[in-house]
Amino acid sequence: QLPSGRLFHAAAVISDAMYIFGGTVDNNIRSGEMYRFQFSCYPKCTLHEDYGRLWENRQFSDLEFVLGEKEERVRGHTAIVTARCKWLKKKIMQARERVKQVSVLENTCQKDGIGGNVKLCRLQPLLEVPIREAEAQPFEVLMQFLYTDKIKYPRKGHVQDVLLIMDVYKLALNFKLSRLEQLCLQYIEASVDLQNVLIVCENANKLQLDQLKEHCLNFVVKESHFNQVIMMKEFEHLSSSLIVEIVRRKQQPPVRTHSDQPLDIGTSLIQDMKAYLEGAGTEFCDIILLLDGHPRPAHKAILAARSSYFEAMFRSFMPEDGQVNISIGEMVPSKQAFESMLRYIYYGEVNMPPEDSLYLFAAPYYYGFYNNRLQAYCKQNLEMNVTVENVLQILEAADKTQALDMKRHCLHIIVHQFTKV
Repeated sequence: QLPSGRLFHAAAVISDAMYIFGGTVDNNIRSGEMYRFQFSCYPKCTLHEDYGRLWENRQFSDLEFVLGEKEERVRGHTAIVTARCKWLKKKIMQARERVKQVSVLENTCQKDGIGGNVKLCRLQPLLEVPIREAEAQPFEVLMQFLYTDKIKYPRKGHVQDVLLIMDVYKLALNFKLSRLEQLCLQYIEASVDLQNVLIVCENANKLQLDQLKEHCLNFVVKESHFNQVIMMKEFEHLSSSLIVEIVRRKQQPPVRTHSDQPLDIGTSLIQDMKAYLEGAGTEFCDIILLLDGHPRPAHKAILAARSSYFEAMFRSFMPEDGQVNISIGEMVPSKQAFESMLRYIYYGEVNMPPEDSLYLFAAPYYYGFYNNRLQAYCKQNLEMNVTVENVLQILEAADKTQALDMKRHCLHIIVHQFTKV
């Protein structure tokens, strides 16, 4: 029963429900009623956490970045990096070309002692990708962003941590990662205070980070800050050009201009992985999925990150020919349902035609997804979308998967809408 219209009521969300209490109803009567509204409750999407776990454990790494003058090494996965960053993708392709030009004799081959046959060693060395523009610590923060769409913000306001994120910001500008630029800017601008503003300003000046330098200068010349800042010891050690700039800024603040240019917020993890599945990642495929004999190229690292079934297979039972037969238990899904499952694996998509939902209902258990989110959406999809138009496809899928409740439901609809069907 829905509550009548009212004013001045109170509401609170507790766990997965909202409670409405009291309020003034007809003729200024104060109500003492309480109503409870149950929210739809679905398991959360684990896409970012799954890729984050892949980054943390470095399992199935196939490339190694060689960074800066010290040549520090950071491992990664070609599939994730090339999906997220065009600049690094170019570097990886250049490294691949260099490897191709190396003599065939340098490939990892072993001679079989019996009969003298030649066997190819299946363990390929990591692809080395030199990146002279980056040091290890900021590059690792950038890599964490590529895998998870976020960065673990360090201590707010701590000078060393702010300088680290400034280095990350510089990399984000060089590598053209707009989304990461915005995250770094938000953190640095929120962290600038009286204790660190001069150090941050000096570094922004050195690194030619004009937007950050502008923010620091505006912070310094504020009425409430200026006198305190110029009395600090750090102010004496600023470069003379920066001191002149601060003094002039105080005397004559620049005219503020409003830009009509829309802010470029870049692409998200979901958008990039969607494009990767739809064709952008074809040249980096390293595994073949066979559906009823039809090949579908895919990426080992992505499959292993999202499915414990594939993780265990690639770790211990990797097929010799690099081909994996696809089924869900004893049942082979339709091509359309298989594509829906790949969309869920690559970028967490749960929208699909109702007939696909029946095929994929058992997929979370069989493939070891990290929760039953896909199953919850399949169930809802089936309950809400059986119609005269699709009832035959769903009946066929229900019969194949032995989903007896759904089969009975479809037959009931067919009997009652027999002429239309």
